[in-house]
Amino acid sequence: MKVLAGLFVVCCGWVVIKAAMTEEQKQTFHKLLKNCAEKEKASQADIDDFIATKPAVEPQAKCFRACLHETFGSMKDNKFSREGFMAMMNMKFEGDAEKMKIANEVADTCANEEDSDRCEAGAKICKCLGETSRAKGLFD
Repeated sequence: MKVLAGLFVVCCGWVVIKAAMTEEQKQTFHKLLKNCAEKEKASQADIDDFIATKPAVEPQAKCFRACLHETFGSMKDNKFSREGFMAMMNMKFEGDAEKMKIANEVADTCANEEDSDRCEAGAKICKCLGETSRAKGLFD
């Protein structure tokens, strides 16, 4: 699960530093991307845009992001899951009270992100988490 916490950071487009990832994290990351891409029929361009933190435009790109957030637990029933997000942040920043305080602020900001459409919800959550985390300095 610790591997997933580190990947969650990468997958939200906050920090893509593959060199800092362990081999196990790299393998898990690629497997996760591949699984969601296949499930959602996302193209390599959709994956590349995601990694480059470009906003999702095409429906399959939005669904791809929804799949990732569902996998990590940060989205349930087309809504942002504070519980899932904070569980990941707790694993990532265990013992770092300042980072957890910022993570709580990010969760507060994104708390109302939802959409009746699953894919739109995933895109909105991804955008909110990425922008808010960068603005608040959650990830260096």
